[in-house]
Amino acid sequence: MTTEVAPTDTDEELGDERGPEDDVPMSFFDHLGELRRCLVRASLGVTVGFVVSFIFVSDLLRFLKIPLNEAWRAAQLPGRPNLQVLEIQGALMTDVRIGLTAGIFLAGPVIFYQLWRFISPGLYRSEKRFVVPFVFFSVLMFFVGAWFAYEFVLPFALEWLLAYTESGFLKTFLTERELNPSGQLMYQLELSEYVKGTTRILLAFAVVFELPLLIAVLAKLEILSHRTLLRYWRVAVLLIFVMAAFLTPPEPVTQLMMAVPMVFLFFTSVVVAYILNPAGRGDFEESAELVPVDRHGEAHDLPEDDS
Repeated sequence: MTTEVAPTDTDEELGDERGPEDDVPMSFFDHLGELRRCLVRASLGVTVGFVVSFIFVSDLLRFLKIPLNEAWRAAQLPGRPNLQVLEIQGALMTDVRIGLTAGIFLAGPVIFYQLWRFISPGLYRSEKRFVVPFVFFSVLMFFVGAWFAYEFVLPFALEWLLAYTESGFLKTFLTERELNPSGQLMYQLELSEYVKGTTRILLAFAVVFELPLLIAVLAKLEILSHRTLLRYWRVAVLLIFVMAAFLTPPEPVTQLMMAVPMVFLFFTSVVVAYILNPAGRGDFEESAELVPVDRHGEAHDLPEDDS
């Protein structure tokens, strides 16, 4: 017969030192096994989303062509843009890319839930109840980022590129045979390259719009504070521009249209971190005390100031 012992005040005071409730020690390989299970479940979710999306791939392709059509009309070009297939497997691989991208968006709730399952063993019971808000806002910001890219970034960037091409010096060296009856360039756009660039931008913006939520979680867990964010804001802005250069196609307009919102999201995250962690807990650099250590590694008290 076993008797349950009620937790004492001492146990509650030591709770933070002992770790989360129901915390089970896990080895490195146990963590790898848990990560593998989460990745398998997330991959199954993406696979199901891919199968469903592939059924409607023609509708999704027309949906992706809308920003190009709008930019084409805004540039006052005649007719409609024609996307060519230059490789025999080009159409198939384009459909696969579209289906896979849409499958990632459909599997968003599964992906973020599995992410929560992986990190939840290290959280306290009071923190684990945020699973629903975490998944909800993760999916919401994921779609908001893609919507922002689709509604604003793609039409503006495509229109700028078309206008730049039309006003460039290249037309000066072209013959009448290379221009249309209106004296404009004859565009030969490739389907796979357009879809590749479009889906890349949609996914990139969807991911970077998770920045405020990531910082909010770290601030709530008292891992990061607003003081640290403000102290390294210059480094953060530099990293944002570098990240934008890697995640977007090699042209300046799209890179700026990603970097500027990310800078805004960063400073918004500073405010969110202050609201969730006003005391600034987690800012170890300011709270750490400098203790002199001798050559054997033993700490000594600071000498008193005689003055």
